[in-house]
Amino acid sequence: MVEDGEFLNRIRGLLKIYPRGLTISEISQRLKCNRNSVAKYLEILQISGTVEMQQMGAAKVFYLSQRVPISSLLGFTKEGILVISSDGRIIQVNDRFCRMFDQDAQAITGISYLMLPAEILKVFRFETYFQSDTDSEHTAVVTFHKYDWRRFFKVKYIKTVFEDGRTGLTVIVEDVTLETEMEERLRISEARYRGIVEDQTELICRYSHDGAISFANGAFCRLFQMSLSEALHHSLFEFLSPDAVRQITTGMQACSPLSPVFESEFEFYLPSGQSRWYHWVSRMLTDDFGSILEFQGVGRDITDRKNAERELRIKSHAMDSSIVPIALLSLEGTITYVNKAFLDLWGYQTPEEVFGLPLEHFAKGTDITIPAILTNNDLSENRSGYAFEVDGIRKDGSLINLSVTISGVYDTDSRPICLIAYLYDVTHWVRMVRELEIKDTAIDHSYEGMAIITPDDIVMYANPSFKRIFSRVPKGSFVGRSIEWCLSFYPQITAAIPDIRASLNEKGNYTWVFSDIHENGLALVIQMHLSRVFDRHGEHLCTLISSLDITSQRTMEESLALMVEQLEGTVDQIGDPTFIISRDRMVVAWNEAMEILTGLSKHEMIGSLKYRELIRHTTPALPILVDLFDLSPKELMQVFPQVSRVGNSFYTEAFVPSFHDGKGTYVWAKASPIVDTSGKVIGYIQTIKDMTNWKRVVESVVEKTSS
Repeated sequence: MVEDGEFLNRIRGLLKIYPRGLTISEISQRLKCNRNSVAKYLEILQISGTVEMQQMGAAKVFYLSQRVPISSLLGFTKEGILVISSDGRIIQVNDRFCRMFDQDAQAITGISYLMLPAEILKVFRFETYFQSDTDSEHTAVVTFHKYDWRRFFKVKYIKTVFEDGRTGLTVIVEDVTLETEMEERLRISEARYRGIVEDQTELICRYSHDGAISFANGAFCRLFQMSLSEALHHSLFEFLSPDAVRQITTGMQACSPLSPVFESEFEFYLPSGQSRWYHWVSRMLTDDFGSILEFQGVGRDITDRKNAERELRIKSHAMDSSIVPIALLSLEGTITYVNKAFLDLWGYQTPEEVFGLPLEHFAKGTDITIPAILTNNDLSENRSGYAFEVDGIRKDGSLINLSVTISGVYDTDSRPICLIAYLYDVTHWVRMVRELEIKDTAIDHSYEGMAIITPDDIVMYANPSFKRIFSRVPKGSFVGRSIEWCLSFYPQITAAIPDIRASLNEKGNYTWVFSDIHENGLALVIQMHLSRVFDRHGEHLCTLISSLDITSQRTMEESLALMVEQLEGTVDQIGDPTFIISRDRMVVAWNEAMEILTGLSKHEMIGSLKYRELIRHTTPALPILVDLFDLSPKELMQVFPQVSRVGNSFYTEAFVPSFHDGKGTYVWAKASPIVDTSGKVIGYIQTIKDMTNWKRVVESVVEKTSS
């Protein structure tokens, strides 16, 4: 009788000859054996993995398996493998298994597995799987302890049929210590993560495309005053404005595996009726195939930042629109920001033209620098800043006067971060002050007395000339005193005060000349003028009093009047036509000979400018020399070459045809200035002589001589 092993070898040899396979009937015919026996042995070979079967219609075709024998793979696999026969002997073991459990392959091959160390038997429990009735494989994760270390192994127990038809157990051991420890750490990490998620202040929630919430952490639930179960019945979009919903949905639609994250900022509307701003980071969550599962959002409260930004925008707008020129400077003194008023002040168009320039670039002739100010600690936080005045140069080269105030800007730790400079154009003010100083100086040094009276008649200012003119008032008694008290030392003025008040109320001004006796016994003549000053609204600001000591002028006028009267008497005695004009060209004397010559009467001429009518009444005109004294010598020679000047007098000759009833007259004219005792010109005198007879005598003599 053929043994089973030999028959199995005969089937394997036959299938080697027919690699494409044979059916059961074909194998039984070729081996000349019972068909049922062939089927039984083929099943054994199939179980052992030596033979494989393929169904072709109703027939089953068997062929040799192309698998590599397990013995060939034992040395290459990373798993430890132990093969035990049904009688409990270890028939195969690879080096990996031996290294895992510190065993010798030759020492344990062929022995019973019961002779393995107790810690191995305790962990693997081989007998349990030998006694199992099922043929399916079993998998278990075991923990192996030895010395002070611990390892985790994933073990597969596989019922095995060997090539000779015997059965056994194959144990495949995989070291999963690293994976198990990582899983354990992951579980711990997940637990910690859940704790962090629940305890942190940032909002975390997951939601679908339509905003339906699938998870919310404690911070989210506390903010909206609901539990997690209640939050799951709400949509995230319920707490947002339509604009915020559009932001979220647009971001969702734009997400892709390459760009799974988007950010947005919006307001959450709270149950209390208030709202708070959040910076929201949304992340797309996908499965292993890239399909979108849901979105996770993490929100950070930025309400304080938004409020600060709003305040910053307000302050920035206030700085930009301020009429005061403002510049921000670095700690080195270079410009980093300017507002429009600054650009307008200096004549620039864009901020880029001035960025990076030192502030000293705009100053003229100053040694004040930012480093010097900082070195002197002039910008300490407890001070209002450092102020100074400087002359500036605009872009077009024009000069302006500036008042500059520089202050430090400090952080929360009182450290300076930059400087801010305020510039005030005081050019107009400086000019006004300069003009005011000039006017004040002029008033103080004016020969005319000036005083300013308040609406309640109190003297608020009096210049030295005013005090000199009204010397009877005690020294130092003017300012702060009533004007009536000050003028009470002059009875003539006191008597006129009612008239002065009436005139001021009616016309706003009053002029008066009064005489008095000076302390030295001499006559005193004072001219006073009072006028009220009103603002543009018609309010009474003050009353100005101007006074002038005209005593000398009156004396001179009286002397001049006396002198003119004497000159008039003298002129009337002169036989030649003569007239006198004053310095202001008024006729003051016109003698009888002048009346005869011109036909113009004395009463008609005195006090008038009619002496110039001689130019219209005579042709050619009678020369008027008194008007030539204001001409320069060059002009005199160019315009009036017929006029001669000898000393201070002018001389000329002329023939006037209209004189002597149309017979004509030869005249000779002379004009000279009239001066007072001080040498001042007070008028002019012109004399005209009739030279007709003399001229005709000369002509007749010339004719006789020539004949």
